Amino acid sequence: MSVILKLCPAREQIVHVRGRLRTPVNRTLRHRIRGLLRHGERRIVLDLSAVSRIDAAGVGELIRAFNMTAAVSGVLRVVNATGWVREMLERAHVFELLGGERAFEQRLA
Repeated sequence: MSVILKLCPAREQIVHVRGRLRTPVNRTLRHRIRGLLRHGERRIVLDLSAVSRIDAAGVGELIRAFNMTAAVSGVLRVVNATGWVREMLERAHVFELLGGERAFEQRLA
């Protein structure tokens, strides 16, 4: 798995996640999110368009990133999830929590 950071002028930081989010989970995503939060970023978007597979450990890693962000009054959302990734997030009942404009805007308010 690799993580690419793209800085955006709208103060929404986009993190492009590539590869697999599976056991054993690479801690790169966790470290990237933690680094953004330490630098004061509070609006983080995870672009999962290049994530080919995800398992329970990967879902757990996304939840961990969400919780780290929420702990500092930030917001994190997932965008561009592939069909398989979206299905797994829906099965875990976390897709609505992590995705969607409406949920994101509600957390900002």
